Amino acid sequence: MKNYHNMQLQKKRINYLFIIVAIAGIFVFFRLFQLGVLENKTYADAAKAQHWSENEVQPKRGSIYVKDSSGDLYPLATNIKLYKAYVDLGNSENQDKTAENIAGALSMSKDEIIDKFKNSQSKRYIPIKRKLSDEEVDRIKNLDDKAIGLEPEHWRTYPEKELASQVLGYVDGDGNGAGGIEQYFNEELRGTPGLYKAESDSLGNKILTGRDVSVDAKDGEDVVLTINRDIQAQAELALKNAVEKNHAKDGSIIVVDPKTGAILAMANSPTFDPNNYNEVKDYGLFKNSAISDVYEPGSIFKVLTMAAGLDARKIEPDMKYTDTGSVTFNGSTIKNSDLKAHGEVTMTQVLEQSLNTGTTQVQRLLGKDLFFDYLQKFGLGMPTGIEAPDGTEGVGKVYKPSEVNDHTYATMSFGQSISTTPLQMIMGFALVANNGKLMKPHLVQERIKTDGEKTEYNADAGKQIISPEAAIKLTGMMISVVENGHGKQAKVKGYKVAGKTGTAQVPDPQGGYSVGKNIGSFIGFAPADNPRFVVLAKIDEPKGVAWAESTAAPVVGEILQNLLNYYQVPPTEKQ
Repeated sequence: MKNYHNMQLQKKRINYLFIIVAIAGIFVFFRLFQLGVLENKTYADAAKAQHWSENEVQPKRGSIYVKDSSGDLYPLATNIKLYKAYVDLGNSENQDKTAENIAGALSMSKDEIIDKFKNSQSKRYIPIKRKLSDEEVDRIKNLDDKAIGLEPEHWRTYPEKELASQVLGYVDGDGNGAGGIEQYFNEELRGTPGLYKAESDSLGNKILTGRDVSVDAKDGEDVVLTINRDIQAQAELALKNAVEKNHAKDGSIIVVDPKTGAILAMANSPTFDPNNYNEVKDYGLFKNSAISDVYEPGSIFKVLTMAAGLDARKIEPDMKYTDTGSVTFNGSTIKNSDLKAHGEVTMTQVLEQSLNTGTTQVQRLLGKDLFFDYLQKFGLGMPTGIEAPDGTEGVGKVYKPSEVNDHTYATMSFGQSISTTPLQMIMGFALVANNGKLMKPHLVQERIKTDGEKTEYNADAGKQIISPEAAIKLTGMMISVVENGHGKQAKVKGYKVAGKTGTAQVPDPQGGYSVGKNIGSFIGFAPADNPRFVVLAKIDEPKGVAWAESTAAPVVGEILQNLLNYYQVPPTEKQ
């Protein structure tokens, strides 16, 4: 009987054990099903990440160069290598101690470091501080903590600081160009990121015998500007002095080679240091005013009116007309700026004395439709196509004949009721200096890839806008302006200079023109018989100075003198 009971008890135990094993088996089966099927992707991705190290490799941004006096390349925008400190908590034996170590090396608080640990999405790579000083780098290297490391980074730097800053633009915190050449050629300069991806151990170290599918970064192209470093520096200094001397609001200077359209200098005042772009409070300093500013040019525009009249054979330099001091259109009267009647004068004297009534006479001879056609040929009311980011080049406003009356078209002939940019105006003068042929202005001479392959700027043949005969006649009239008219302060000893002054009124937003405000401009070229350089100076809202002959003309004379000396151009006149 006892043996029977023992056998029954043993059977029960076996049954209980079988049930327990069955339940456990069912649980293991469902758990394996969950891991192997339902959550397969999650764990596969985790395993993959655990065995592969992956990181984007940033390319080196291309440099922006100009040429110096010897023709050598000189960087205005380039890169410097600075270090970033980071923490890999996977290698930290004591996170509290790691925080204390790196805080001491970087002069930061321990709590600040711990907050970075807590707020980081990654626990394997936590950036702590960028742009470390040499002292900070040395202190990091001397730490005995495997969790703390250094990583080199390339940062944009501008060795000449403010020089040509509005032409260059700057690079923002995300590594993208903002403004100027940096933005216009951002894709070419930035290059293509690479990828570091290799099999690694649990600590993230690359396995020497493991697979490596890394892709090298492709560094950006270098850009070489047409700007001459020395001429740019001289232009910026001359402009700065002129703005300060005349207590002006701001100003611009452009120097162009009329035969190619190459910009040798482009300066604005005030300016900024792109190394510290984030400290700039006035965002208007970022714009390149020489390209973007739209204004009524005033009497310098009379040169373009005369160009149209000469080319259309409506006038000749010695053609005379009687100036009564005023002329009336549509019930509105136009007067000369000096409010005087000059009697019988030639068209050359119209330019010399800058007579408004004289250019209205030329425009009337041309008629509104033909005059408008020439304005379009000169490139007014449209972008020049210079290398400027989209939307940053001004275009100005040129009214169609159907849009306004005869009085408005008459005022357009002397630079009112029409708006242009400084760049458009200097290119209009450049076509006169280039025997009537208009070239496309450009800032870039060539781009250079990392393998040395060059993409050079190919200047087009230009467009013949006015005849060479008309250009020669107009040049003679402009020489007379400098010799006998309001441009005397632009003279350069030993050379003939052709040019024209312009003192423009500043439109009032409420209508009419602001009292006591003007914009003084002068554009000139030399040597006048074979022009090498065209120079524009624009001085905005000078204080206590009424005319451009005292503000802008001397600046152009100074720059032309420097250019002729710098390039050792032989004198053309007896000294």
